[in-house]
Amino acid sequence: MPLSMRPTGPSSPVDKDRKDYTVYSGGWPMRRIYEERSSPEHLRWFWSIFGVLAKPADVRTDGRAPTLEAAKADLEASWRLWLAWAELSEKA
Repeated sequence: MPLSMRPTGPSSPVDKDRKDYTVYSGGWPMRRIYEERSSPEHLRWFWSIFGVLAKPADVRTDGRAPTLEAAKADLEASWRLWLAWAELSEKA
């Protein structure tokens, strides 16, 4: 099942233009990607996988990227590595 992204929801009036997404696996919110406009350009987008209680040392559950597309790719790669390690798969 492909990952889907939806806007996280209302943001504060101060940060109303900041891009913030919750990433779903099926109907489960499992990840988040958001823009940190005050960060340096190469660290602008933060991504994280939450709800993962165990993982091998070489699987990241968060990171930073310069673009939304790079953040999505990094998050997807880490998610796939974690699924393989956990011997799980998503429904097609």
